[in-house]
Amino acid sequence: FNMELNYQNLDESIEGDVLWPGKDGANADFETARTDIWNVDSAGMPLVIVLCQSASDIAKSVLFAKKHEHPMCVHSAGAHSASAVVDDCLVIDLSRLRKVLVNPKERTVTVSGGATIGDVDDACKPHGLALPMGHVHHTGVAGMALNATSGVGYLSRTRGLTVSFLQSVTIIMHDGTIETIEKDHELFWGLQGAGANFGVAAEMVFNLSKVAPLNFSGDLVKFPKGEGPGKFLCCINSDKSREELILRSLNFSLDDKTPVECSSILVVTTNGGPIISRVVYAPQEKNADQTITQITEMAKEAFEPLASYGFSLSNTCKAMPYHDGTQKMAKFAPSSYYQRGSLLGSLPQNTLDDIVSRVSEMSMDCPVANMGTAILFQQLGGELSNMTSNQLPTAGIFREAKMWVIVVIEFPTGKADPDLRQRCIDWVRETHSIIEPFAIGGKNQKLNHTSETYGETYGPNTPRLIELKRKYDPDNVFHFNRNIPLS
Repeated sequence: FNMELNYQNLDESIEGDVLWPGKDGANADFETARTDIWNVDSAGMPLVIVLCQSASDIAKSVLFAKKHEHPMCVHSAGAHSASAVVDDCLVIDLSRLRKVLVNPKERTVTVSGGATIGDVDDACKPHGLALPMGHVHHTGVAGMALNATSGVGYLSRTRGLTVSFLQSVTIIMHDGTIETIEKDHELFWGLQGAGANFGVAAEMVFNLSKVAPLNFSGDLVKFPKGEGPGKFLCCINSDKSREELILRSLNFSLDDKTPVECSSILVVTTNGGPIISRVVYAPQEKNADQTITQITEMAKEAFEPLASYGFSLSNTCKAMPYHDGTQKMAKFAPSSYYQRGSLLGSLPQNTLDDIVSRVSEMSMDCPVANMGTAILFQQLGGELSNMTSNQLPTAGIFREAKMWVIVVIEFPTGKADPDLRQRCIDWVRETHSIIEPFAIGGKNQKLNHTSETYGETYGPNTPRLIELKRKYDPDNVFHFNRNIPLS
């Protein structure tokens, strides 16, 4: 009862709203806020949710949590992370802070802490500008950029990581102070990929890049020999096996001769589903004024090794708007998911052959087959390889990485079917174990999808981050993230 009075007092002191189980007339609102995340399976049962509407609201929430010894977690937007809504926590919910303001003259964008990739794309589109970001439009920008993923997408090979465009962050620190951290501040370096360890971002300012109005994008959908429709119609049967199709795509991604304008994601679906190569040809900024005819010609030539290999049941590649087309090809509806991922560098051909063979076998022995389940290989390299190892906290790892491998499974029944849920989790772990021994950082990669330390994610930059963590969050107040150890 006394804590409810404390929650009521907090509710009255902020611009936003405070929700907790049992609040008069607000149980439905609490449940909606608790489950308003992409991965419903990771929705915990928090003590209280604070729907913030300003930096001041965030600061008051931080101080309240410390005073009443509530652990804190942050739900920025999208909530692809399992640490956004955690059991027995105070949730700082930024979903109402979605303002995005573009300054076309300065070529900058100011992004509120709860804005999504789609929000930023929509704001940048009228100006022919873009912030290089991930390719799932409902992902939160703050969570993407200020965590170890650092922002990887279709423009990364020509322009770099999202955080390399960061100019400043207005952040609420562990003591509730509101600071604007700019490039000349020692903490700025740490915010670019490890920022969730140091506070809650209320606002970020990024530089923008000019992009071509149209690029060349789409999917090459191929069924292996004897699978899919080709199993019954020989006229559309492929002459390439599942392993051969996967290997061709990976060799294309790993080849240093592949133009940096090319970005591809190999989608290995399960249980006899197709092998999909999602390809994007996006000109470098200096060539953003190329005509779509020029872009299409160069794209078709560049992707010919993929397009001509095997039989494509469907080829949707065409001229496509960057903001409303390319950036919205990926659609993953909210559901129950489990995923693991690792970064891979260059591999000997015999090692790659073995990985492909084993991954192919696992893809045919999955507990489920649906649109949310796949083994994904995202092409990296290009501009990422040109970073110096200490340029960003994650630069030492990303400059070596050639591919990002993600094993993801969707089990729509969620925790209502615990047996299926466990079999799905086990399948992801077993499939990922094929990749893990060869991952950059090896078995020091994140152990699970909760909040364990990420080990070698920051590589040689870890000691510098530890020093910043000791100075700017000495009590590890912000620990539901890819946490930097204090020692």
